[in-house]
Amino acid sequence: MIPDSTENIERHAKFLSIMSNMNINEIEEIENEQKRLNEDVPFKVKYQKDYLWQIYYSEYTDKYFMLVTTEDLDYSAFFYVLKKQLQNAKKKKKEKIYVPISYTDYSREYLNRIQISDIENYLWLFTKEWPLVYEVYDKKENLSLQITGKAYIYDDIQSDYKIKLNNKEESIKFYKLLKALFIIKTEIPHHYDIKLLIDDKGSLEFSINNKKVIYEILSSLVKEEYLKAEEEKVNLIEDKSKKEKKLDKLQKKAIKLEKEYLEKEKQITTFLECKKTFFGRVKYFIKYKKVNLSEQIQDKEKEQEVKLIRVNKYADIKSNYTLEELIELYKQIDKEKIKTTNLNLDIKAITQKISNLEGKVRNAILYIQEIDKHKKSIFEFWKFTNKDEASGLPGGKIEEKNDEKIKKVFDYEFDFEEISVKLDEIQRTNLSREELNSIYLATNFVLKDINKVANGKKITENELKYLKEKAIEENSLLEKENFDIFAGMAYDNKVKILANKKHREIQREVFRILDINKNTTVVDYTEYLKQIINNLQLAFQKVKLPLDMSVYKADIKDLNNDKFNVFNIEGKNAIYDLLKGDIDSFNLYKIKLKESTPIIAFTNIIYFENNNQTLPLGMNVSEGILLNNDLIKLELKSKQELKMVAYKKPEDELSDIIIRTINVEEYETNKL
Repeated sequence: MIPDSTENIERHAKFLSIMSNMNINEIEEIENEQKRLNEDVPFKVKYQKDYLWQIYYSEYTDKYFMLVTTEDLDYSAFFYVLKKQLQNAKKKKKEKIYVPISYTDYSREYLNRIQISDIENYLWLFTKEWPLVYEVYDKKENLSLQITGKAYIYDDIQSDYKIKLNNKEESIKFYKLLKALFIIKTEIPHHYDIKLLIDDKGSLEFSINNKKVIYEILSSLVKEEYLKAEEEKVNLIEDKSKKEKKLDKLQKKAIKLEKEYLEKEKQITTFLECKKTFFGRVKYFIKYKKVNLSEQIQDKEKEQEVKLIRVNKYADIKSNYTLEELIELYKQIDKEKIKTTNLNLDIKAITQKISNLEGKVRNAILYIQEIDKHKKSIFEFWKFTNKDEASGLPGGKIEEKNDEKIKKVFDYEFDFEEISVKLDEIQRTNLSREELNSIYLATNFVLKDINKVANGKKITENELKYLKEKAIEENSLLEKENFDIFAGMAYDNKVKILANKKHREIQREVFRILDINKNTTVVDYTEYLKQIINNLQLAFQKVKLPLDMSVYKADIKDLNNDKFNVFNIEGKNAIYDLLKGDIDSFNLYKIKLKESTPIIAFTNIIYFENNNQTLPLGMNVSEGILLNNDLIKLELKSKQELKMVAYKKPEDELSDIIIRTINVEEYETNKL
């Protein structure tokens, strides 16, 4: 920095150029940030602006160095470090700052590089997001391993999480727990339902078949599951043995029936051939005796009882079992299940075959009995055989088949655009202007008043006063104006962008639709709300859901408080506003709507007029779905409680976290 040579003169000139662009406010911002970081490491273990820091560690010199490119536009981090070095040199003291060290290797003090890589892979399997693993040193050089990321906790709803491991023992335990769960999930996924949840500290916790799992109980859990699996295997072997005996018995019965049917078939064929000639009829009359009516198909063979020597489940129990033994046992169980399934299919097939053979034999016996009725004398038999037709035989049984079609399952990522366009087309075609305007009022603050009137409650003077004040705020109603001379007319030909497409349509506005003026009374407003409710009910008759779909609503109130409820197609959008507030606990309602359910979708036509026919199709303003409680019957299917990480200041990545509780209720709809 001293211009004592040609090379240093150039550097000095560049340094002065950099200093001329220095922003003191940005340096102070970093200084304030460092004060906060000096108190606690942020939940996400990151800076607001990571790109400002290019600090590396050199093993050769055992020092840190910072690279600053002269082409940068922001030098605040560089000047902050320079300022701290000058201050500490002057005061002759050492001070630590909190910065990310780029491209440095892990210390391997708690876990080695392979183990950390394994943790990343294991967590991806359960969270479907790649985690970030940091080694963090505090002011006293104490090391902690901190893992951050996002995890799906319910449908499409994600939560941040952070796992903090303070020593080697904790790290090894967590690694082994994850590894065990990973093995179970990948090797025997159909036997265990592994879920992850957020705990009260914002960390991850795991459960197997709804039972919380920690490292300390892994050994006992494996032993418990092994003994259960052993019992299941014994039961399967017993069941398989019984089915093998049953199948063998049925096969013998089928062979016997086939033999008997062939004999009857031969006799009937002989009769049909013999009846063609005189001598043949006489031969048949003499040769075949009458069939006894008691000759029915009955298997009198006594069923032999299946006797198996059961293994004593408490005998030869080891103190511990390994995951390898558990997995091997379940693979044996899977093989036994396949054998049992095949036996069930064979039994079903042979049972159907026996039923058909019994019907054929029974019909053959009836046919022969009909012939025998006329064998009292040769003359009567002669007369019978001269008939052109024999009496008909009853038809066999027809097996009923289940022809139920497989319905398409809605997937937001792939189907939302298509379904939103379809719903918008339906509503543009079927709904009147008055109905569209009424629906628009249900998308905003007027819905509260609509529900109040729909529930039989009265609108108060204060509520009407609030509405008039809001109209004045939006310049829709002047203080001394008795009415709006423009009514529903508006002239706005500005080009707007929606779904990356240009259009020239007028946006609907609350106070261009609501008939509100300074003389409007509570009675007038109530009557107008009743008309809106009537329009909504008419609209529900014209719009049906084209396929099965789940919708979500987050609220602190009970679901049945209101007649009209707005739901969201995405769960994460449903909870977005409540997460930003101060509410620690709220409800999330999920309703599985069936095809043809009456709904109203907040498509583009709800928010804009389409007089110029330029409005794009779809749901680009909102993903809301309006439901009428009177038109659906809800059946509660399940309840669960979830935890989720939120931030006191959502826009501030360094702010403290809050653990929110979400009470999830799932419903299915049934026809009224």
